[in-house]
Amino acid sequence: MGGDHGPAVVVEGALRAIESGFGPVVLVGDEARIRPELQRRGAPPALCTVCHAPDSVGMDESPAKVARSRRKSSLHLGLGLVRDAQAAGFFSAGNSGAVLAVAILTLRRLGGCERPAIAAVLPSLRAPIVLLDVGANAECRSAHLVQFAHMGAAYAQVHLGRSRPTVGLLSNGTETSKGTEVLRDAHDRLAASKLAYAGFIEGRDVPQGVVDVVVTDGFTGNVVLKLSEGISLALMDRVRTTLTQTLLGTVGGALVKHSLRSLRAELDWAKVGGAPLLGVDGVTVVGHGASTPEAVASGIGLTRTLARERLVGRLDEALGALAPVGT
Repeated sequence: MGGDHGPAVVVEGALRAIESGFGPVVLVGDEARIRPELQRRGAPPALCTVCHAPDSVGMDESPAKVARSRRKSSLHLGLGLVRDAQAAGFFSAGNSGAVLAVAILTLRRLGGCERPAIAAVLPSLRAPIVLLDVGANAECRSAHLVQFAHMGAAYAQVHLGRSRPTVGLLSNGTETSKGTEVLRDAHDRLAASKLAYAGFIEGRDVPQGVVDVVVTDGFTGNVVLKLSEGISLALMDRVRTTLTQTLLGTVGGALVKHSLRSLRAELDWAKVGGAPLLGVDGVTVVGHGASTPEAVASGIGLTRTLARERLVGRLDEALGALAPVGT
């Protein structure tokens, strides 16, 4: 029921996911609105079932308020399926703050995690990298950043295949004297950890892929994520426009068309589909509010992949060795 476009887009995305081999899928929401969409598209009943939820959470509603008061919402019932082992994971393009709040309430946090974080995979010059947090926690203590670093490293190992991922703290300079007091304290803690910690990195180091995992607070991370998406797609559009302005450019553009399409696909957030919420006891993936059917299908595919990779177990192991928050 979430996202900017309602159940029609989610149903279409779910069916695309099934066609790609990511089924079966359970659609959680208002059955009276979902069934006509399924019938219109001839959905296979065995691979696409409906769990009726009489309530839903709006994109602009207060996460804290709905988490405890709207127990029959599609978020509550969907995450309840994961808690009760009736589903491998949960994907939503709805209110991300509400997904976080309901996931904490329903699935609970993993031991050693006080603040779950949303982790995004970004393309870089060297290889894809992990950026977290990208929106769950606007303000963090140093111990929270340390937790993010360990969870991000575990995610990079499981999902990106990095045997010993390097970790960097995003700051306004690489010198240890830079950054806030919170960043400097987190730096000292990570320097003493067993992670492959590379120290402070700057914003320009992110697209260069200087480290495998970039750690920051949710406010800064969300700005970095949205800015990266905007710049990448704007540059691709600018290249296309420039190539079509002259006859020579048009001819040259035809020669590199395939390469440009491949690059654009790599930079397109819809191909990724979503970002996992790390630190809760169940696979939970948050999609973009403006998700298209392609993005929903990609998000469902990512959810199933992370469940098969046993991501939650690896995160639990990574957090288990940490000292309690505040120590």
